[in-house]
Amino acid sequence: MATKGGQETAEQDELEAQFQTATEGLQRAVMRMFQDSDIHPHVMVLALARVTGEVGAGTALAGGQDPEELLGELAEVVHRAGREFREMLAAETLPTVGNV
Repeated sequence: MATKGGQETAEQDELEAQFQTATEGLQRAVMRMFQDSDIHPHVMVLALARVTGEVGAGTALAGGQDPEELLGELAEVVHRAGREFREMLAAETLPTVGNV
């Protein structure tokens, strides 16, 4: 018999797997667009932001959620992801002990 905690863990694991699959698929699609087109990277990022906002607002409305609340959450996620990515890149460029 599965426990409630076990069910929640399984659901969380499934959501994380879905999130990872979606993230990787979107990254591949964007990289393909960068490689196959002459679209300036800044324009691409702005287009991604626009589509993300439109999909977020539409999803919120379809689910009966306040779009402004969801769009605020999206802004936080984008900011956090950008900061974490920048920090990861900075950490990769730092010399390691013994390589100085």
